[in-house]
Amino acid sequence: MKKIFKILFINIAIFTGMIASIELSLNLAKFIRNKVKYSESVISNAIQTGKTISTERHKLVFHPGVGHSHQLNDFRKNINTSELSFDNLSATEVFQNDDDFSSQFKVLTLGGSTTDPLGTQFSGFRGTWVHHLFDGISQNNFSRYLVENAGSAGATSSNELLRLITKFHSNKYDLVISFNGINEIYFYWNPYLRNKENVLASNMLLRGINSGVIKGLEGKTFKIERTFPSNLIGYIKESTTFKQLSKLKTNFLSKKTLNPNLTKKELGVHNISKEEKELLAYSAGIWEKNIKFMNSASLAMNSKYLVILQPTLGLNKDYCKIINENCLILDRKDYPKYLARIRYLYSILRELCSTKNYCLDISNDLALTIDDSLYTDARHPNNEGNKRIADLIRERVTQMLGM
Repeated sequence: MKKIFKILFINIAIFTGMIASIELSLNLAKFIRNKVKYSESVISNAIQTGKTISTERHKLVFHPGVGHSHQLNDFRKNINTSELSFDNLSATEVFQNDDDFSSQFKVLTLGGSTTDPLGTQFSGFRGTWVHHLFDGISQNNFSRYLVENAGSAGATSSNELLRLITKFHSNKYDLVISFNGINEIYFYWNPYLRNKENVLASNMLLRGINSGVIKGLEGKTFKIERTFPSNLIGYIKESTTFKQLSKLKTNFLSKKTLNPNLTKKELGVHNISKEEKELLAYSAGIWEKNIKFMNSASLAMNSKYLVILQPTLGLNKDYCKIINENCLILDRKDYPKYLARIRYLYSILRELCSTKNYCLDISNDLALTIDDSLYTDARHPNNEGNKRIADLIRERVTQMLGM
């Protein structure tokens, strides 16, 4: 009898192992396929240019002036910026290098990861909307454009405001362009940003403080010892022996697989509660104040200011009518809630934008709200998507520069 049970146990173990291996292989294949799809624009650009492009995620660190930033070494290594002039906050690209130019304009661009000059993992070599915009404008006239791109992954309008003021202390600009909208949802997601004492804080820095460790500009790691956790007030000391508690984890095993019984009517279906609406309205209110501050600061420094309400997948309810594996938004585990919240947030942002003569709303562009082929992932346009963004804003920017 014991022999029979032993054989039965071994067979069950083998069968279970086979099932687990199959599931692991399927999830791994899906993970790899998504990585390949997300990096498609990066790879194609690398082939065209014959250059090596890093597809690593941004390695942002604590910056005492603006919350978080890249390090100088990031700019040196990245193919988008290695040949440009840069500091920890921005990289400056010159358009129209010929000496035979009639006029010169200096422009500052602000925004999140879509604007970030190091965004090769999303848009490939020189594939940001900033590059496409001024590359196109400069080819149609004899003016020179010095474009200082201070976009940074994870930036909200609060972080843009801090960067703008910091840059104004040492530079003058003819035009300031702020490209934002989607990251304002951080004011909804992050409970610490609901405290108005933290409203100008970096979302990434707050998350680092909450986890108990941050990394500084010089590469040093700091351990956080909080005395008042509810307000994130405390003190920071350098830790020489402190090891980072969390390592990069691949989450392909924890991803939810698409429910084959899901119908198109269920996509994005989530009833927004009263509390959610209040928090999303709070987020939109912070955005409105910040763009007013940026406009006022720009006027005070004799600069023109333009804020662009950025588009993102899923804003149009026609998105992903036919549910399949190509619907990038489905890679989010919480996509019904996410879509409902981002749509509600944008309904307020659009209304606020319509009342500002310095706000350009391109969030209603049909292609950029429903066409997955223009995106690397659910929140980041690829090279082609950024070309379309540049096309949508070129006329307005050209007018503001008086051309």
